[in-house]
Amino acid sequence: MEITGEQRRRAEANRLAALEKRKRLAEAAAARDGEWKLSGCQKTSTQALPRGDVPPLQQGPRAPVEQPCRFRVVLEICSPDEFCVTPQPLPGFSFPGEAECFRKIDACLSSAAVLCCTEIMGQRKTSIYKLKDYEIISGHLRRLQGLQLHEVPYKTRMAIEKSCCHFAGERWTSGRAPHLPDNEVDELLSKLPKLLRDALLPFQLEGVRFGLRRGGSCLIADEMGLGKTIQAIAIACCFISEGPILVICPAVLRFSWAEELEHWVPFCLPTDIHLVFGHQDNVDHLERFPKVVVISYTMLHRLRRSMLKRHWALVIVDESHNIRCTKKALECEE
Repeated sequence: MEITGEQRRRAEANRLAALEKRKRLAEAAAARDGEWKLSGCQKTSTQALPRGDVPPLQQGPRAPVEQPCRFRVVLEICSPDEFCVTPQPLPGFSFPGEAECFRKIDACLSSAAVLCCTEIMGQRKTSIYKLKDYEIISGHLRRLQGLQLHEVPYKTRMAIEKSCCHFAGERWTSGRAPHLPDNEVDELLSKLPKLLRDALLPFQLEGVRFGLRRGGSCLIADEMGLGKTIQAIAIACCFISEGPILVICPAVLRFSWAEELEHWVPFCLPTDIHLVFGHQDNVDHLERFPKVVVISYTMLHRLRRSMLKRHWALVIVDESHNIRCTKKALECEE
């Protein structure tokens, strides 16, 4: 069947009407999307612009978000009867600075009648307080706003209290080493032989100072190969004039300690170093007491009575992890 001219005109009119309707719907949708996008933007200009010439929106610099100022205060045991208070940055918060932290700490503790001294330890500044005032100081610091307190465990403090006393004359007396000021530490360091002083690396010299500040009572926990032996010898050399030195070490290291002592302490002759291998080497049998006695853990246990009778200026415990309360044999029979 052929299409008449009237039918063609109606079909063309329907097609044009459909196209016009689709165009109007698209324009209405675009207008709605444009209004929604611009509703959340700041108006940049009131000047009318030709259609199509829309300038890019300019955003100003964002204001920096200020982090609240908080810091951590670490309480650490630094000697048998003292502890230190050290401020440190707290991750995720702005650090107000060391001077401001100490100002807040001093203001918080101003009402507490406690003794305090300031000390520079490495790159940090710290305040030293007496261990007997721990509860007073920690109680005041807990009430300070913007501070996170890292305390010493109660069991640790009690263990230090008990281990720093000994029984003498029917009563307990303190066996604590004093906390020495820097001028006395420098005086002790002046006693070191030049060979030993020049051989100490900066971090080793700081370790020696750390031990001397605490009267020789310290734990040197550097990793293997960093010079724990030379630091221990340097500390012992500062106290060798006050009495004999006792070195406790595994049996296989006795000769090594004797060689190290002879090398770094020139005034310590081979006759001044006594090695204990058996009961025949008991110090009670010596006519002249040596400057240094080197003994193994096994022989120390066997000769403990004679060793405890002596007054030692300093005791060096090498490989101190061997000290434990177990029944496992630590070294072979000698």
